[in-house]
Amino acid sequence: MELKEEWILPDVVYANPLLKRTLLGLRYYGILLGQSQSYKKVHCFRGMVFTLSMVLFNCTQYIDLWQVWGSVSDMTANAATTLLFSTTIFRIIFFYFHRARFNSIIQAAHDGIERILKDGWTDEQSIVGSNVRYLKRLAVVFWSCALVTANMMCVYSLVQYLTYEEGPPDGTGTSAANITRKGQPIPPTPILRSWYPTADGKDKHFLEIYLIQLYIMYVGQLIVPSWHMFMVTLMIYGRTECSVLNHRLCFLERYHAAGKDDPTAPVNNAERRSLMIDCIKRQASLVSFTRELEQLTRAAVFLDFVVFSVLLCALLFEASMTPSGVQVFIDVCYITTMTTILFLYYWHANEIHACADRLSMSAYKSDWYRYDRGTNRMLQIFILYSNRPLKMHAFFISMSLDTFLAILRASYSYFTILKQLTD
Repeated sequence: MELKEEWILPDVVYANPLLKRTLLGLRYYGILLGQSQSYKKVHCFRGMVFTLSMVLFNCTQYIDLWQVWGSVSDMTANAATTLLFSTTIFRIIFFYFHRARFNSIIQAAHDGIERILKDGWTDEQSIVGSNVRYLKRLAVVFWSCALVTANMMCVYSLVQYLTYEEGPPDGTGTSAANITRKGQPIPPTPILRSWYPTADGKDKHFLEIYLIQLYIMYVGQLIVPSWHMFMVTLMIYGRTECSVLNHRLCFLERYHAAGKDDPTAPVNNAERRSLMIDCIKRQASLVSFTRELEQLTRAAVFLDFVVFSVLLCALLFEASMTPSGVQVFIDVCYITTMTTILFLYYWHANEIHACADRLSMSAYKSDWYRYDRGTNRMLQIFILYSNRPLKMHAFFISMSLDTFLAILRASYSYFTILKQLTD
């Protein structure tokens, strides 16, 4: 397999303060490759093995879903993980087909941050620093939620099996931990059900199957948070660039070399026009970056829009039906993780739109009344261009908080209908 040059990222990208932490997970998975990284083909092969494992597992999940078709409780228990893995696999395969474009947009984000830091303006560096700290806190919260959910599923499945195995001496194979409210025994719930072709709730090869499940779960734990934090980081870069541009437009006189400490000094209109031209170029780069990011995310976000209502409905139904408090806790964590994924995309897309909407007002807040007619004409053109909304879309779906709330409302509606039918 020949690795093209555009598939490999320069090492300086991995040292970027905004990008470095979010790229490590994808690099370990084998999607991203570094310039000085040895055995690049081995790392790429590891990523292909991980992806193939997830595809094979997901196929068995759909087979299992077909086998339990008609049983609402079994279908909802299967649906959440199946749909999550399906959307994740779609994203990975999409990346493989557009690897060069993803590397290009990563490089664009790196160049943008480096330009801001090298310009040496303290206020702009503070904006970058605040976004880096925000991203760190966001990553800690999201990774914690995802890891707690996945590991609780792993541990609880093992505990259920052991308590079921250590049942009363009468051979019923049940214990107090595995009794429903109606007094019926509960067979141990597998983490991922399609690997458990059991009879009478028991499996003679539990350890082997459990280790296979554990491998799949940890691959999922690696790629799911890594991928979503990576895409959110690119959105945060867009917001950062837009915030810096807003600040520059509001305080354009601070970037003026002549008389910057004297507000009564005459304006050097030639220099001010050059600053305006730089702002126009930055705005054009921001629009280009946002449109490219939209192109790379719209298919996956549209798929999320279609399946996440069903996914959240399935988790709500499972949480409402299980008698186990631990399982309810796992389901709540799972719902929180899935809702957070949706929220991160729609919130930050909305942030880019809101920040871009402020550009015209920021330009108006500058000391335009001191410019000559030619400079003011250039400023007016910039304001008119800034009034065009910079919204991200997933095909015909607008990525906004209204869409996010509509998905939540649809999920709850599906849940109430399903609950009424089963009751």
